[in-house]
Amino acid sequence: MRSLLALPLFLALAAGSSLQFDRYWSAEEIRIYLNELAAEFPTYVSISSFGITSENRQIWGLNINENFDLSRPLVIVESGLRAREWVSPMVACSIMHELVEHHYEFEELLDRVNFLIIPLANPDGYEYSRTANRAWIKSRTPNGNGCFGTDLNRNFGYRWNTVGGSTDPCSDEYVGTGAFSAPETTALRNMLQSNSNRLALYLSIQAAGQMVLYPYGHSAMTNPDNVVQLRSLANDVARTLMNQNGKIFTAGGAGLLQSPASGSSIDYVAGTNHTDLVFTIKTRSGGNYGYDIPEAELAEVLSETTHGFLTLAEYVAGQ
Repeated sequence: MRSLLALPLFLALAAGSSLQFDRYWSAEEIRIYLNELAAEFPTYVSISSFGITSENRQIWGLNINENFDLSRPLVIVESGLRAREWVSPMVACSIMHELVEHHYEFEELLDRVNFLIIPLANPDGYEYSRTANRAWIKSRTPNGNGCFGTDLNRNFGYRWNTVGGSTDPCSDEYVGTGAFSAPETTALRNMLQSNSNRLALYLSIQAAGQMVLYPYGHSAMTNPDNVVQLRSLANDVARTLMNQNGKIFTAGGAGLLQSPASGSSIDYVAGTNHTDLVFTIKTRSGGNYGYDIPEAELAEVLSETTHGFLTLAEYVAGQ
């Protein structure tokens, strides 16, 4: 696997672009970057829209598919599910930057694997966190009585509302009125259903906590049938992350290393889609609250987490 040590110095992302990895981007800037990639690399990059939020923002995905060959296994990366975790969409953009703008470094990988990257699954909440409330975590659909939004990682339809969430519409952990009641999770469900026959790996990128997690999140005692494989690969990813900058990462079951909670994206993919390889990477912590990583540390975090992603992608390519 090639070194990404040059990433913090490679700040200009695309020809004519002013976007840089040393700051957080707005939802509109992320959209602009996707369009730049699709325009500059039309032979193997395309953009898809999977749905529209309650504030009329589109949920975009970038397809990276050399020669548009659909026979390859598919890796899906979901980012930005929780609004205040600004580093998550930036990791997705870093991954796109490496795979697309440095595609000549990854020819063997791109010849074996297709990628679908959703950089910002919760654009409404993200923009609200950027402009109004830095600690905001939910979406922004009105719930009535002055309350807004759903915790999207409690709204997926596997063991929905059985543990770890809240039915209070004002709570940060509000599970919604039903499974997939949020337009964002409905969009992701539809996207997953349309790609289920090709899906080899699903990765959710979140912040923070310095963990590599696998299902299930709803229980510390329930594991997928291939838990030995998941545990081994999660340990490999954790070692890769630690080897970059010396930060300690822990690997294990999501319901064991965190308080059990149902309705997560990884539980849905593992429990309903029955995809074998399903993980969450929780980036390193920083700032005052863990998720508010300072921009001065951003490039290092992106390089570090992109290395972890590549460990998973190379594993799929080798199958």
